Amino acid sequence: MSKQPVTYPINEGSFLTITPQEDQSINILRYRDEDNNPYNIMINRATLEKDQTVDDFCEKQWEKMKRFVPGFEVEGKNLKHEIGPAKLPVLQTANKFLEDGGWVKQVLSIITLPWHPQLNPDSRKLVVFTLAANNDFTEAQRKHYVRIINSFVPKEASLNIEP
Repeated sequence: MSKQPVTYPINEGSFLTITPQEDQSINILRYRDEDNNPYNIMINRATLEKDQTVDDFCEKQWEKMKRFVPGFEVEGKNLKHEIGPAKLPVLQTANKFLEDGGWVKQVLSIITLPWHPQLNPDSRKLVVFTLAANNDFTEAQRKHYVRIINSFVPKEASLNIEP
C-alpha cells in the first residue's frame, strides 16, 4: 500500500489520506416518486472471499439475514445477465423483510467489477445497488432504478500505470 497521500472524495468535499486498504462505505440515496411515495437506492461495496462465487456470496448473506432480520424471505429466482455500457456481469435478486410492522421490499443488483490494478487487483470486488421501498414498487421507482444500474460505468485502469 502506498504511503503517498491521495485526495479522497465524498459528497460534502474531499480530504487527504493514504489509499484505504478497502472501502466499505455505504450510500443511501432517499427519493420520492411523483406520487410522493418514498423509496431508497442504496449502494454497498463487498469483496468475495477467495474462490467464492457471487451465488455463494448471496447464499451466505441470505443465511445471515434469515438469522438476524425479522420475516426475511428471498422472493423469486435469481437472474444473471450483463448491464450498462461496460456489459458487467450482474446477479439480480429480490427479498422482503419486516420493519416496524410493515414489509420492506428490495431488489438487488450485485455487479462484479472488472479487474483494475489498484481498485480490484484480485478481481473479487462487487458493488451492490439496492432499490428498497415499503409497499410494491411503482413504475417510476423501477424506471429510476433501471436507469441507474444501466448507466453505471466502473473506473477504468489508466494506460500508463506506474508500478
